[in-house]
Amino acid sequence: MRRRRGAFLLVAALLAACDPVAPQPSGPSAESALALMFQNKYAAATSQLQDLIKAHPKDAKDHATYALVLNYQTKQKPALDEAVKAQKLAPNDGFVLTVLTRVEDWNDDIQGAARDGAAAIKAAPNSALARAFYAEALADVGRYAEAQTQLQKGADLAKKGTDYDRAEVERNWSNYYRDKKDYTQALNHLKLAAGAQPKWVERLLELARFSIARQDLPGATQYLQRAANLSPDDAGLREQLGDVALFAYDYDVAKRAYQAALKLQPRSALDLKVLGDIAVALDKDPTTAAKDERAAIAAQPTDQEAGAYLVAVLRYLVKDETAAGQAAKQTVAPSGSGTAPASTYVDLDKGSVDRQSVALDTVNRYRRLAGLAPVTGSAVIHRAALAHAFYTFFNGTLPSIRDLGIHKEESAGQGYTGDNVLTRAQHFGYPQRSMAEVITHRSEPAGAVGDWIDSVYHRIPLLRADLVEVGYGDAYLGPLTVQVMDMSYREVASGRIILYPAPNQASVPIAFNGNEIPDPAPNASYPIGYPVTATFDRNARVTIGAFHLRDPSGADLPGISLQPGNETENSFAFLANVPLKPGTIYTADLVYTLNGKAGHLVWKFTTVLGASPTPQSQTAAGEQR
Repeated sequence: MRRRRGAFLLVAALLAACDPVAPQPSGPSAESALALMFQNKYAAATSQLQDLIKAHPKDAKDHATYALVLNYQTKQKPALDEAVKAQKLAPNDGFVLTVLTRVEDWNDDIQGAARDGAAAIKAAPNSALARAFYAEALADVGRYAEAQTQLQKGADLAKKGTDYDRAEVERNWSNYYRDKKDYTQALNHLKLAAGAQPKWVERLLELARFSIARQDLPGATQYLQRAANLSPDDAGLREQLGDVALFAYDYDVAKRAYQAALKLQPRSALDLKVLGDIAVALDKDPTTAAKDERAAIAAQPTDQEAGAYLVAVLRYLVKDETAAGQAAKQTVAPSGSGTAPASTYVDLDKGSVDRQSVALDTVNRYRRLAGLAPVTGSAVIHRAALAHAFYTFFNGTLPSIRDLGIHKEESAGQGYTGDNVLTRAQHFGYPQRSMAEVITHRSEPAGAVGDWIDSVYHRIPLLRADLVEVGYGDAYLGPLTVQVMDMSYREVASGRIILYPAPNQASVPIAFNGNEIPDPAPNASYPIGYPVTATFDRNARVTIGAFHLRDPSGADLPGISLQPGNETENSFAFLANVPLKPGTIYTADLVYTLNGKAGHLVWKFTTVLGASPTPQSQTAAGEQR
């Protein structure tokens, strides 16, 4: 998936292009709400659509339009809820199916998006928007020739369409070329999209996100500053600018954006708590941060993110464990309590431990699939992982913690507990062991573990036979999220070869979307085939003689092989050049030599029926100590 997705002419044509509608009244309508969005008045558009849905709850077009507006506000889950409601009300409506395609794509269900995109163009064959959104999904699942065909048809249709139609066709040409790794063409088409809708802030945000992905942070800042001038009085857009600025590590721009949002909505818990983190990362001011977090909780008494960050500031920066413990147990009201004083409070420290339990259970579920013994959780390693998670928030302005550097800490950094995973664990009282660490950025612990298992370099440390203990810690604050898992080993030879997908495993994902650091397939056009790995004892002598992955006809799938070595922790990995087919039995055939003894393994696994690839978010390679 390529996230983040248009002066609006002939507003009604956007909807009419997908599904004929009766003439609209002069009052508020789905069309007028979209016009407000294109004028950068997201809050007004949202309010208008909410009123329309309240008055006409069974109007599918209103639900679908609301889904589109939410999607552009990066509120993907609520957007999907609205799109599904619209589909249930009007399952064959072209506009509804078009929006559903886009929303599914940005919710990482790219196979669902490809399926519903096909239905959208069948229902609305003359819709440039349906063609553009379908092409995006096709490119994201690797069906590039079909994506190109849809974009060419969309471009022809868009000549008589709206500015938004033309911009979306150009934006999705950019998506197509980005997937093909032709970044020059991708940038050119994003600029053409911005030219079609020069006054809509989203087009500049797209250019900023593209610049961030290409490590052009000055370019991102330039686009952000231009975007800020287009949205002076919309709090939601100011927050979006702040989010993108944070991801560009431009904390000055982020601070101004969130301060502007807070002026427009003075009791916003989101703005207050994010400004609290900026107070630490940019200004090194934990006192102001604590005040901001308490103000956020006063505005929203159930805000556990603000509460957890307050505890972290008191514990790791102020170094007042008594105050931190009190804040953990007597600050945040239970869900549903509203603004009333809480008779019982959420135990934030217990919540963190509970999330470790979820992560541990998820790890052990995958280990059972691979035929491995379960591992246990360590309270000591948990504390080390949790401290490091918040360290990444406290020091967001430091260039040293970007990419692979996210595993490191500097002694001068705020909340420092150790240079690396081993010294951090020792700081909290863990004995000296061989250790490793994996990090990702997801919304919850099970998804984080899924990220690691569905990758290459992050899967291997979790599926080692000599893994005995893990600790998991995470941190969340508005757009910021990080999950850390630290692992401890006993490096005793087992003689085992850990295969994954395991023999006879069912419901295996079909694809790998990349976004792993380092990139296991730097020259590939993602998505590609789901990784197949064989993990040997770390100190074993291994040579791979041959490997084949065959489809049911016996044909070999060409792909990328990674040989056992230091980078792969003595594991072999194979990724087919294209995604696997759903509901298909594949045969893996491995010839190897292990400690001088020849071996040969043949096993089968079955891909999930009608599945999408498990999405990989931005991850950093595991660190071994």
